[in-house]
Amino acid sequence: MRTVRVWKQVLGLQSGVVVEGVDLEDAGAGEQVLVARVRTSRRAGGRCPHCRRRRGRYDAGGGVRRWRGLDLGSTRVFVEAAAPRVRCRVHGVVVAAVPWARHDSPFTTGFEDQAAWLTAHAPATTVAELLRSSWRAVMGMVARVVAEAAARADRLSGLRRIGIDEKAYRKGQRY
Repeated sequence: MRTVRVWKQVLGLQSGVVVEGVDLEDAGAGEQVLVARVRTSRRAGGRCPHCRRRRGRYDAGGGVRRWRGLDLGSTRVFVEAAAPRVRCRVHGVVVAAVPWARHDSPFTTGFEDQAAWLTAHAPATTVAELLRSSWRAVMGMVARVVAEAAARADRLSGLRRIGIDEKAYRKGQRY
């Protein structure tokens, strides 16, 4: 097995991602972080994050960005890549979608999913401490995961009948 495939598996990156290199960097205070430099494949790149359609490149965007990934033991992990912007006919100029993270998120999808699962079973402050993040960031992750899940599921599918017990239009009505 090639080293690149091992890193993709360890970092939880799916198809559409090309790993260009992995380095250990000094983060100060004697701590080192793992930084994986990646890029989107030609097939997966240049898409609008909202409609997921392939769109033309607008510019280089803000340059290189970092997304916080799942820790490897006690080592923090970051995924680093260029973040170009695309021009969508419907949504305007937006940062191109990346396969490893949700739109407008500084965290990878795996990191956010883990934070949301942990938050369902523990207080958000505990989850923030465990993930070495802030309470506000954890709540933002939960909101993104819940919004994505709600968009995928139709809560009224399979509904056949609605029963109405009572109705009231004004205050003080008697039955």
